[in-house]
Amino acid sequence: MISIDTARFGPIEVDEESLFEFPMGLLGFARQKRFVIVDHRDDSPFKWLQSVDDGNLAFILTDPLYFKPDYHVRARRGELSVIGPVQEDDLVVSVIMTVPQDPRDMTANLLAPLIFNMGNRKGMQLVMTDRRFPVKYRVFDGKGASKPPRSGVEPKSISLR
Repeated sequence: MISIDTARFGPIEVDEESLFEFPMGLLGFARQKRFVIVDHRDDSPFKWLQSVDDGNLAFILTDPLYFKPDYHVRARRGELSVIGPVQEDDLVVSVIMTVPQDPRDMTANLLAPLIFNMGNRKGMQLVMTDRRFPVKYRVFDGKGASKPPRSGVEPKSISLR
């Protein structure tokens, strides 16, 4: 077990096996390599990506399919080599959220999603060149966010080429 003194959650204990290693860090935080995912609440679509080495650093994350059902990342295996070897079924996509004082102005960074390899617990931030997706995508466009459709098959927001 590792003890982390966090600004947001206070002291927390996490199992070393639950950590994710980000070999390249995150944009603007290259020195932060180890993170743990903390639930926001049991019934919430949000999670926290908490730095293990800096208790003051945490990002709020969510599955982009909750608010953008057509969001899809197409990545080449070479782009993901830092977290490889990769199998498409092992990959999970999340996006970093910005939640201002008025949550109706919440945005998501769709241009640089986080890719988690659940097979080896490594992660990375993939900066895409696809300009269809903005850095600040407004989540609430008057319709509100909703859960992605569940039809027996989990929708995937990533495919490899």
